[in-house]
Amino acid sequence: MKPYSKLIIANCDKLRKIGLNIHCEPVSSKFKSRSGNIYVAGTIAVVENNVMLLALKYEEEIFEFLRALLREGWNLLSVLEKTKPKTIVKPKEREKEIKRYLAVALSRKFDYVLVDVKQNAPKGEEWDPFIRFSPDADIIAVSKNENRIIGIEVKGYRSNRGFIQKANIYEAIGEVMMYLINPQMTYRGKRIEGSIFDEVWLCYPYKEDFKDSKKVMEITPIGLLSAYEGVIKRAERNPFVNEKAKEIFLENLDTLGSYIRGGKKF
Repeated sequence: MKPYSKLIIANCDKLRKIGLNIHCEPVSSKFKSRSGNIYVAGTIAVVENNVMLLALKYEEEIFEFLRALLREGWNLLSVLEKTKPKTIVKPKEREKEIKRYLAVALSRKFDYVLVDVKQNAPKGEEWDPFIRFSPDADIIAVSKNENRIIGIEVKGYRSNRGFIQKANIYEAIGEVMMYLINPQMTYRGKRIEGSIFDEVWLCYPYKEDFKDSKKVMEITPIGLLSAYEGVIKRAERNPFVNEKAKEIFLENLDTLGSYIRGGKKF
């Protein structure tokens, strides 16, 4: 019932407006007993095409509805609002879960793994350096010993108008291309041009998610990674990497500590 809670409440409200004594409550509370268990025995429900339009629990509202149904027949049911079932994206295909999975996997090799990085915090009373990622960097993996930093843009699946869709590939390409020149950095009053990333990757759940963009991405140094099926195209060295920017970033990693989610030194 839970995916249809809003629809059930809306239809209870429609029945109330035509004069029926119906209780309008979320299903998570309406069908919960005092002990906290969900209790559905005796429920009267209206289901069409596997979508639950209405669910009634209390004896008085059940008989109120059934008496009205005997009087008015199908005309009563025509009052009910109808919609497509809510589409549920599997947890493993959501961006948040993929990021968590990658952070764990990268932690075996890298010293620090940062997730959803926006900008650093002021150091002491001064904001120097100023480091800002636009768009946010989904994953940053740092190996201090190897002086190596990689960036990964993560895209998952989304629910949209009753369908499960992958995140727009053009949106993904645009955002991952920005990693090649990110972050914006100011140090001692001077703008530092270039990127901290030695390698840049785009990650989707499955290999087939890249089929519409693979030819386009082959002309870039960006690597393509399936979260669950491995490397599709290896990343080349970022031509815009700036060793000075990397040095500043690594020396001030403590100002980005709130984003650290894993790593051998975490």
